[in-house]
Amino acid sequence: MIYRKLFDWIDSDDACDATAVTLYSGHDPANDSEQEYIISRVKSLIETGVTIQSITLTVWPNRDNLSHYHMEVSDSLVDFPNVINSIYDSGESIETMIIKVSIKEHHWA
Repeated sequence: MIYRKLFDWIDSDDACDATAVTLYSGHDPANDSEQEYIISRVKSLIETGVTIQSITLTVWPNRDNLSHYHMEVSDSLVDFPNVINSIYDSGESIETMIIKVSIKEHHWA
């Protein structure tokens, strides 16, 4: 059942909260393994069977004089690991991830 898998996915992360079909996931950019964690969370979300409509990342630049910016990756879900890797490779980090999903169940005849 998609809902049960989705809620198990949400419950496995104490920094993740869900309202309707929007998931809010907070991250610790100072943590060295955060990059791999973000990628694994999105992969495991896809495995629940939900359809990801969009992902918005709050990215913190590596320069003090710039404020954070938001990045939409809805068109780049196939390349999501590359998007994340390029952010971290440039010295930036991700603080939050907002994911909009469709959790409609499939009914097969």
